Amino acid sequence: MKIVANRSALHAAFQHAGSIITSTIARPIYQNVKMEAKAGKVCLSATDLEVGITLNVDQVQVEEEGEVLLPELRVSRILGTTPDETISLVGDESAVTIESSDSKFRVVAEDPSDFADVPQMTEGSVIEIDRDVLHYMVRHVAFATAEERGRYALNGVLLVVAEDGGFEMVAADGARLARVRKKASNPDKKPVDCIVMKKGIEQLARLAMLSEEPIKVQITENQLLAANSAGRLCCQLVEGQFPNYLEVIPKDCKIKVELPSRALLNALTRAALLTSEQTRAVDFTFSDGILVLASQSPDLGEAEVRLPVDYKGEQVQIAFNPEYVTDMLKVVERESVKMEFNDRRSPCVMHSGVDYVYVVSPVVREDKEA
Repeated sequence: MKIVANRSALHAAFQHAGSIITSTIARPIYQNVKMEAKAGKVCLSATDLEVGITLNVDQVQVEEEGEVLLPELRVSRILGTTPDETISLVGDESAVTIESSDSKFRVVAEDPSDFADVPQMTEGSVIEIDRDVLHYMVRHVAFATAEERGRYALNGVLLVVAEDGGFEMVAADGARLARVRKKASNPDKKPVDCIVMKKGIEQLARLAMLSEEPIKVQITENQLLAANSAGRLCCQLVEGQFPNYLEVIPKDCKIKVELPSRALLNALTRAALLTSEQTRAVDFTFSDGILVLASQSPDLGEAEVRLPVDYKGEQVQIAFNPEYVTDMLKVVERESVKMEFNDRRSPCVMHSGVDYVYVVSPVVREDKEA
């Protein structure tokens, strides 16, 4: 194999492929990136056996075809610290020499024959998703997935595509739920209902942003496959049944108030400064024209931040884990959000526009009960 490459482009591709690799994978071969040079182009592939990606590298000239497995971390460091913008890579299955004007690195390689290929899309039904739509949707829901392993369906993001192209993503972790609705192209009118692991859906959005064209997505029995001009991706689907999320979203709430997004995020962040893991709650107290955000901790002290709001009515109070609310406020793009709830013990629903719904459970403390 012999190639001449733009260092920055190759470095970016190695880093992207490296984001797939995990240090906990049992087989050391998958700490590597597979480099293939053929048909006048270079591709990099990486997998953790749950998510796999193949990236097409720009600004590369192939002088001799070949393929090799290279240690991602060491090669990325070499590419990242080399000052030249053009480098050459020459080698075979045993080693590759990376050469610039002032340096030469001979990197021991591995045989790529045992490395699992990232599957290609088949002839089945395909949906197409605008890249900006996909990025928006993933950004608005992925943070709400369950972090701890063993939650099965809640460890992933639910994808639902209707025959008419109506497209939903939903994520939940038992204490909160995020749902966003947009449109996709579904020419075969085949409905989709599957759960995709968080890492896979985030990598899908990242791949989509590398190309101007819509990304093609195909769902098989146990995998999500995707492709665009920048590369392709494969992700194992999550087994299990996603909860009936429509039952979780409160309807016809008695208390409704519109709040300024940025100002609320700032005020809540400040009010949470004196919370701890043991006192992870901020009280929201609404009265005429004002919202008071307050927290207290025996070890840290007390905080109170006042925010003018458009609220009229009797004084009401509800408490939340501040992180659950700030996570949502960090991703919304509109100037205001609508908050609706019935009482301090009931779930609260927050709306941003007509396409985004976020449900969060309150913190109920017995010492606050009347």
